[in-house]
Amino acid sequence: MRKLLDLLFTWPPFFYILLAANFFGSLYGFWWYRHQFMETNYLLWLFVPNSPMAILYFFFALLFFLRGKRSVFWEGLAYFGLIKHGLWTVAIITSYYFAGHTHPENILLWAGHLAMALQAVLFWLYYGLPLTYPLAAGIAGWYLFDDFLDYVVGIHPYIDTSAISLTAVRGFAVTYSVLLAGAYFFTAWRHKNN
Repeated sequence: MRKLLDLLFTWPPFFYILLAANFFGSLYGFWWYRHQFMETNYLLWLFVPNSPMAILYFFFALLFFLRGKRSVFWEGLAYFGLIKHGLWTVAIITSYYFAGHTHPENILLWAGHLAMALQAVLFWLYYGLPLTYPLAAGIAGWYLFDDFLDYVVGIHPYIDTSAISLTAVRGFAVTYSVLLAGAYFFTAWRHKNN
């Protein structure tokens, strides 16, 4: 597995392909939220497009990689969001499928969000993530605050509640946030003790 990752991460076009894919994926994501932007107070717009923002964070992290540098801040924000929102969307769309909702766009969204989570996991495994406790806490707090805005204030992505309950949707989101927060604190602990 490590040799395969070495080949992938040392192949010069790899980062440019990811950069392009994430740039256009982020644009599509912002476009997908266009109606919700219009119905949401502009002061909350930063918290509306969950997945596109995570992709944008990763785009910034990739720019650092391409310059031979790293930004743990952008990587940390990106990996958390890509994994959380990637797996959350996969879970929701899978629920839609089992409820008989098989819209063609959902196949694209399912595959794209799985790829989001996968790229974050691969980068995290390959490069590690040298988090500090304050950075881990800040990132976890950011995403938990986003959950608060989504499910208490009510700016969560549009959900087809005939296929899945809002309670289940909220449960997936908060569970992923808590699990990733735990993983980030564990990562910070390992970094401090190595």
